[in-house]
Amino acid sequence: MSGFWKYSQIDELINQFFTVTSKQYRPMSESGSPLQSEMIPVYEILKRSDVGGNIKQVNQTLKNMGYMSLIRSHPIHESRGMLYIFPIPEKMIVSKQNLSTPLVLFVLTIISVFIVGVTMWDDLRIAEPSLDPITVGLYYVISLMGIVGIHEIGHMIASRFHGIKASWPYFIPMPIGLGTMGAFISQKTPIRSRNDLFDVGLAGPIFGFIIATIFSIIGLMNSIVIPAAEVTQEFSNPLGLFDLRLNNPDRTRILLFEILAFFFVPQQGSDVVIFLHPFAFAGFIGFFLTSLNLIPIGQSDGGHVARSIFSEKNHRMVTYISAGVLVGLGFWIFAILLLFMYSQTGHSGPLDDLTELSLSRKIVTGSILVLILLCLPLSPDSLFAELLSDISSIFG
Repeated sequence: MSGFWKYSQIDELINQFFTVTSKQYRPMSESGSPLQSEMIPVYEILKRSDVGGNIKQVNQTLKNMGYMSLIRSHPIHESRGMLYIFPIPEKMIVSKQNLSTPLVLFVLTIISVFIVGVTMWDDLRIAEPSLDPITVGLYYVISLMGIVGIHEIGHMIASRFHGIKASWPYFIPMPIGLGTMGAFISQKTPIRSRNDLFDVGLAGPIFGFIIATIFSIIGLMNSIVIPAAEVTQEFSNPLGLFDLRLNNPDRTRILLFEILAFFFVPQQGSDVVIFLHPFAFAGFIGFFLTSLNLIPIGQSDGGHVARSIFSEKNHRMVTYISAGVLVGLGFWIFAILLLFMYSQTGHSGPLDDLTELSLSRKIVTGSILVLILLCLPLSPDSLFAELLSDISSIFG
């Protein structure tokens, strides 16, 4: 079928679903380079409340013709949008994923998390000499890998629900620190709407948060409490600021974790030392990851949520402000890393950037802010640590 005949069919299709005010042909660019050699049609359309539903029907027909659409706001007229029609790039044609790489990374991450878990034994055996390092390592693997894994499964479920092809999780092993730098999934097809982008971005942190809360409660209920007078051995504290001693004043704190500890730790007071069960420590890390993931920077989970709400320009502003917050929290390395990734890729948003986020999802954003505040990790030397200390003192 000739290009002229195809475009005449596309004209009929677009005019059937949209009010077209003008049309032109221009080269479609991807990262500054021509996507295809042919010129592609660009339609100027009027904004209507049914744009989101109409574009879904249009895309179903376009896909069968080998084309796809992209909608952006008009650069001048707020009441209009720009509808681009272009051939589906070859890289968006999904092939079967090679599972060997995700599987190898998964096994390596289990090993690295287990190694870090075993190092906890050196401090925990002070409180419970009968504990063996293998058991401690396995507890940590089960809980932390469960939290990180469920987080990624949340993204996968949301992606598949919205018809977005996504890879299996790629876990990142790190045999120092916490044992892993988390995991990520790769989306093989673009996200169509702001609603889809919101759901995919939020699903992972919510799933991870729920399982982190469960492990935190179980772990806190089973944490070891011994009289301070019986602790004569020095702590190796292999995890640095992430201390296994709950009532260590120099430990990094999270408000929600402090509240749960107040209700679920069996015994408290200045005359005892509370050693966190590996489940509780993994839950603490789960809260830590939840808050950092939800902070709206670049293409983080929170960045996806923010981009579903804001324009590309405003999202960029939110990214820089959020990076400043991370620096204030003491996580400047993490802020620099996310900013670097953002500078390389940016965040162009969904294919349909014209249709606004649904009202129900806008309302949910308020609870996201509350969740971030509850799970923010504050190290003793962070700018906001004193504020958390005053608040957490209310709960014990």
